[in-house]
Amino acid sequence: MAPAATAAAESRTTFSALLWNYGSAVAGALLQLGYTALTARVVSPDGFGAFAAAGAALTVMGYVAGAGLATYLLRAERLTRQTVRTAYRVSLASGALCCLATLAVAPLCADLWGLPAIEPTVQLYALYFLPQPASLVALAALRRLDRARLCAVTETVAQLVGMATGAVLLTAGWSPYGLVVAQCVAPAVTLAVAGRRLAQCRLPSGPAVRSREMLGLSGAFAGYGMIQVLSADVPLWAITRYLGPAAVGEFSRAALAVGLPVAMLGQGLRRSVMPSMARLNGGGRSLAGALPDMLSAASAVAFVSFGALAGVGPAALHLLLGPGWDVAAALMPVFAVGAPLVLLCQFSYAVDEILRATGPLLRTQLLVLAATVAGVLSLVAAGRSLALLALATSLAAGAGHLGQLVRWSRRGLCRPAQLVRPYAVHALVGAALCAGGRVAAGFGTGPLSQLAHGILGMVPVLIGCVAVRRRLPLYTVAVSRGLVAH
Repeated sequence: MAPAATAAAESRTTFSALLWNYGSAVAGALLQLGYTALTARVVSPDGFGAFAAAGAALTVMGYVAGAGLATYLLRAERLTRQTVRTAYRVSLASGALCCLATLAVAPLCADLWGLPAIEPTVQLYALYFLPQPASLVALAALRRLDRARLCAVTETVAQLVGMATGAVLLTAGWSPYGLVVAQCVAPAVTLAVAGRRLAQCRLPSGPAVRSREMLGLSGAFAGYGMIQVLSADVPLWAITRYLGPAAVGEFSRAALAVGLPVAMLGQGLRRSVMPSMARLNGGGRSLAGALPDMLSAASAVAFVSFGALAGVGPAALHLLLGPGWDVAAALMPVFAVGAPLVLLCQFSYAVDEILRATGPLLRTQLLVLAATVAGVLSLVAAGRSLALLALATSLAAGAGHLGQLVRWSRRGLCRPAQLVRPYAVHALVGAALCAGGRVAAGFGTGPLSQLAHGILGMVPVLIGCVAVRRRLPLYTVAVSRGLVAH
């Protein structure tokens, strides 16, 4: 097949996977909206703060349990039966060890945060680690086999079952433990469905893969993930320790409202492009031809999505959570404005993972972590507002992404000048959506009315984008990749 035809076919495969991943993300977001509306009314800020503190304490443990296996499989240049079997063995062993470790550290977590009430919550969380690593292995292997549709449907169904289980327990008065049970049920359902379908796939045979060899590389990916999640959890830890559970409940609600879209959009991009990048890299081809287009498309997703969220987010959160969450609603636009920097930085980690640029990736993540710690601790010590704490995390991610671009420029993968216009244009569209939504929402008289006015206020911006679409970088990328007829 000619190189141009190969590139077009690869782009179509990636685009199809992206559509299914984002379809799953949208479905998951709708489920999460309904679930959040329920939990906000049956779980108090203190209760949700205890749940958030327990989750933050164990996030690093989740990366230990996963052992970086999902990334290892996604970037595999050739997937064999032996690779998948070894990944399953490692995931089951690491999950069991993390379950036992979580039970052991539960009292320490309660003492560390000064919140005795979170000890049983942490203990219940231990069950999450039994199915979670193996479910990630099954999904990653299926995605590497280009089964994006199957993975999207499986994840959506698993979320639905988990949330339904949690909702039943919460309405029965089992708060906040029902929140944890929902987290445990979802990966169990995912493993049951995805594991069965993966077993039916015909994988090629290959040489034996030792667990130690796999852990050598996948463990590095897990380490990177731990540093990344530490950067996200530092603000929660500081607020929990110095400002109490009510403040962390408000902060975490706003962070979750923006963090979920960041995670879903970022994971959708990563899961869609990593198999394609792995094939390119495995075939000895450079990523220089594809990387600028990928970053341009990612910037469109980031700036447009979160510009719109910043415009209507406060009204939507008021409507979703009900009364008593005014601080969370006020924080949401701050998180949303900085979210594009977080998404671009996290998406760009995939490039270094494919290139096996372990040292540069580690330095970038340490830079983000150091900037986050310095900003958050200085602001907490000075008694500054929660809004500045939220902004500090975004600026740290922006510094990390700038470092990525400079480094890739030196390697000849992309020139920052290539991305100035795409980033600027897409940021301008996002700013226009934000301004239109905020101004129009001001004419509403209640949360529902403000949300409706805000959405209507963004319509002229969207119409304008359609009218001048040929000048938008995202449209140019779609045409050059054969996804849209010029």
